[in-house]
Amino acid sequence: MKIALVSYEYPPDTAVGGIGTYVAQIAQLLQQRQHQVEVFAGSPSRSGSCVESGILVHRVQAPRPDFATAIAPIFHQRHRIAPFDVMEGGECGAETRVIVEQNPDVPFVIRLHTPSFLIDEINTVPPTWDLQARRFLGALRRGQRPTPFPQLHYNPQDDVERRLTLQADLIASPSRALGECLIDRWQLPSDRLRYLPYPYVPTPAFLEIPSTTETQTVTFLGRLEIRKGVTDFAKAIPQILRRHPNTRFRFVGQALPSPQYGVDMQQYLQRWLKPYQRSIEFTGAIALDQIVQFLEATDICVFPSLWENFPNVCLEAMAAARGIVGSTSGGMVEQLDNGRCGRLVPPKQPDAIASAVIELLDHPEVRMELGAAARARVLNCYNQDCIGQQQEALYAETISLHRTLAIH
Repeated sequence: MKIALVSYEYPPDTAVGGIGTYVAQIAQLLQQRQHQVEVFAGSPSRSGSCVESGILVHRVQAPRPDFATAIAPIFHQRHRIAPFDVMEGGECGAETRVIVEQNPDVPFVIRLHTPSFLIDEINTVPPTWDLQARRFLGALRRGQRPTPFPQLHYNPQDDVERRLTLQADLIASPSRALGECLIDRWQLPSDRLRYLPYPYVPTPAFLEIPSTTETQTVTFLGRLEIRKGVTDFAKAIPQILRRHPNTRFRFVGQALPSPQYGVDMQQYLQRWLKPYQRSIEFTGAIALDQIVQFLEATDICVFPSLWENFPNVCLEAMAAARGIVGSTSGGMVEQLDNGRCGRLVPPKQPDAIASAVIELLDHPEVRMELGAAARARVLNCYNQDCIGQQQEALYAETISLHRTLAIH
């Protein structure tokens, strides 16, 4: 098959999250299975086409909001020269919307990640009455007309990401949690949904980390944002330290806005955790090739997200055989095999986080057994052969369905 993958995120230029990692992994997997793969991606600094790690990549220099329009003529020209059998894009940002409009002959799969409306709903913090009053009075003092804080009024009918998803021949979700959520919220047709996990091929460095480490370090790895549950993790730290006073805690990732207006999440957490600052470390954003060294230096990873689809960072921690405390809200339940490969806690429950971490610190043999089980699950369930066959079947079905619909 000749396959087009469209994604603004694609390493190394735009390796900003799990989407880029997924696209890079699936591109390599499909190429190794003798398919012709081309990637259409964004870049902050360059445009043009070149072979990167064996994959033909077409990049356009454009900010993310402009990517859908900027990449469309590049795709259209390439499709005219060497037609694609199937195209895949994500729902986030509706990045393939112009391509789909201009190339309706191409069979099209939407790969769900996490729609913007879900992220916005979780990360939006209503302003306090005090903040609203100060803003109102401040505007009056400046002789300006007070304006209200923007309110989040979501209408699925107006959502461009939903509209694009409904245009796809088939819709692939890596987790049942996300698929079922969008059947409810977006009224997606369940007969067009397919459940297909992300592939994950760990580098040898992850697999070389022994499961028997004794670092007494607990790590959060990911963007510091409300959706990731970092404030709940922070609230659990005092309880953990009372039981295990020598434990070290690391927050690894870029700081996004906090619940306090005008304060980023790292500043917010540092203020809250000031009495425990000797036990806390914030690293800020790190390069992808540094993740291994941070996982090697930790015993337990905590991912207490309010919502998570199928986080790549959890797969990385599993490959590294870490003890994992994950969230029951979203795809981590499936990743961790309903708790057989790690501990699962409900969102927004610091006491439950503390109890799970304390258990793994009290019983390192349990943590090591869970880590070994997590590594085995990654190797057995998300490997190239397992996911590759499912991905090929998805594309073949998409092509067949598109032809059938075209005839009718």
